[in-house]
Amino acid sequence: MPRPSPQTDRVVAVIELLSSTEHGATMTEIATALAVNQASCVHMLAALTAAGFLLREPDRRYHLGPALARPGQLAAERYPVLAVAREEMAALSSRFDLACFAFEADDEHARLVHYTWPAIQSPPAVRLGETVPLTPPLGMVFVAWADEARFADWLTLATNTDAEIAAHYRAQRRAIGQLGFVVETAPPETRQAALAKVMVDRASPRRDGELHRLLAGAGDPDFVVTDLDDVRPLAVTGIAAPVFDADGRVVLSLNLVTFPEPLTSSDVTEIGVAVRLAADRVTAATGGVAVR
Repeated sequence: MPRPSPQTDRVVAVIELLSSTEHGATMTEIATALAVNQASCVHMLAALTAAGFLLREPDRRYHLGPALARPGQLAAERYPVLAVAREEMAALSSRFDLACFAFEADDEHARLVHYTWPAIQSPPAVRLGETVPLTPPLGMVFVAWADEARFADWLTLATNTDAEIAAHYRAQRRAIGQLGFVVETAPPETRQAALAKVMVDRASPRRDGELHRLLAGAGDPDFVVTDLDDVRPLAVTGIAAPVFDADGRVVLSLNLVTFPEPLTSSDVTEIGVAVRLAADRVTAATGGVAVR
């Protein structure tokens, strides 16, 4: 992965921030969202405005500028699924006050291609383009609805998948097929600061192993939860649902993340159904076929 570039990250964060609202933002609001002082924003906003990437209205609120119209049109034509997903993701973030991540499978990794967040929060610390390993149990959302060969290939990505664990994953797969969404729990030792630090490291087996430990307890088979009849609160780290293409393949996952408090089973079900319906609307709008 490339070295971190704070200046570039700020530009990306500004574009993402203004993409998530129709009302624009003042310099103070932008600085607050980026967790920097206003002096750090002055020259950046001036340069982006001069280039036409931003537009400053008389009320001193910044909006996306006309120079982004053509690139946006080309991007929408090239990535029609993502173009539709953005609106659904923003609605989920607004409804549940949570960040929403969109991942696409990239060989043995999932790549973050878009995120939205509620107005009451700062942008997520992770950058677009970052990857997480699809080592089991991570990545279940990409294989739960796949054929047996694809699922078996996924199982081989883990070094500790014996016959008993493989049978456990297959049972989870069947249950997830009925639920229509995947619920991932947070290992007790997970710390957001540690996770953010590892995410920006250069891609390597060591990085992937550390992410696997932080995200999934180094392969805890119970990382994915399918029994939602349990009355005990769940420490949930993500609830995801798949977007399918015309051949029934999962091309994108929508993931609500960063749950601040444990959830009841009824809360998990409500949120999971909302994410699944949002993903299904993206599937339908882009000519996909949902596999259920």
